[in-house]
Amino acid sequence: MEDYYKLGLIEHVKNGSYKVTDFGIEVYEFIGKHMHEHYVKEVTKLYADILKRKPDKTGLFYFVTKLDLKNMSLEDVKKSLLNSEEGQSIANFSHYTDKYWNNLNTVSKYINKLTTDNENTHWIDDLHNRFSKYIPFENVLIVGCGNGWLERRLYDQGVGKHFDSFDISEKYIQEAEKEKGDRPIQYFIDDINDLQKVPSKKYDAVFNFAILHHATEIDAALKKISECLKPEGLMFNEEYVGPAKNQYSDEHLELMIQINSDLPEQLRSKNHLRPPIENFRIEPTEAIHSDLVRPTFEKYFDVVYERNFNGGIAYQILWNNIEEFDKDKDESKKWLEYLLENDHKFSSNGKVPTLFWYGVGKPKQ
Repeated sequence: MEDYYKLGLIEHVKNGSYKVTDFGIEVYEFIGKHMHEHYVKEVTKLYADILKRKPDKTGLFYFVTKLDLKNMSLEDVKKSLLNSEEGQSIANFSHYTDKYWNNLNTVSKYINKLTTDNENTHWIDDLHNRFSKYIPFENVLIVGCGNGWLERRLYDQGVGKHFDSFDISEKYIQEAEKEKGDRPIQYFIDDINDLQKVPSKKYDAVFNFAILHHATEIDAALKKISECLKPEGLMFNEEYVGPAKNQYSDEHLELMIQINSDLPEQLRSKNHLRPPIENFRIEPTEAIHSDLVRPTFEKYFDVVYERNFNGGIAYQILWNNIEEFDKDKDESKKWLEYLLENDHKFSSNGKVPTLFWYGVGKPKQ
């Protein structure tokens, strides 16, 4: 109390009590204002780090008030955000948790027919037939290998002898290492955007399974990949090549809405058919330059084989909406066929863009 008195923050009044001075009130308000600003900055930073977004007004007010009243510490706020349903969802995010249209057997047959002309043959299984003179490849590079499923499958099917595989995620690399067994696969961490560890002219084949649409430096990535292949090497791609960030045109969206509304209630998608941009905060590179994949590929590669496998109607309607369609019911089968018929019709007549593409190319000489 004596220190406050010496600083002029309080003054003596009658009966030996004290009173806060005008100067003291100014200091108190100044400290309160700036402490408040400090808490706003700290809470905003925690939201950005944990929830990958700006705080909503209600959450910001709640936490700043709690901090100001000393009812919570910043560590308490951090724990609260981490343990929230949203925080847990982000922390446990994986590329392998969403359910996609090709998880349905009927859709897989539809895609197979479009890519290989045989509904019972996936393009990977078709490699021995269509590219028999090249197989087995001596040295193969897998870009963005994830948990390693692709190289394991390719090796087990005799497509390649030696594999180098990279991913930017240490977690995925660790998973892949555990699963590889005694297969001749070498794993390393690298970024599709700079590829610092990929040597020139080493590989007979490169496989890209839906990684290029994550590349922020798509031109540099494809240029480097073309240089890492031998002159007669091949690059295989299964890719999303639709509008960047899945921002479909109004006309495209209207068609999806119409067809979705035709479905029985239990089969309709309840998700946004044009994802809000804020949905990409968890993975900001998702489909960042997807519309540039094909033209940039053709800049550095001569295409030797390619097929579109559509998706402009069925893909988005079926995204995380396959459970009812997967039931062995005549109605589910009928409406899934309806979806795929419209997917093919509107893709063929150009009413909707091609979302998915399978393409193979040789580096330009």
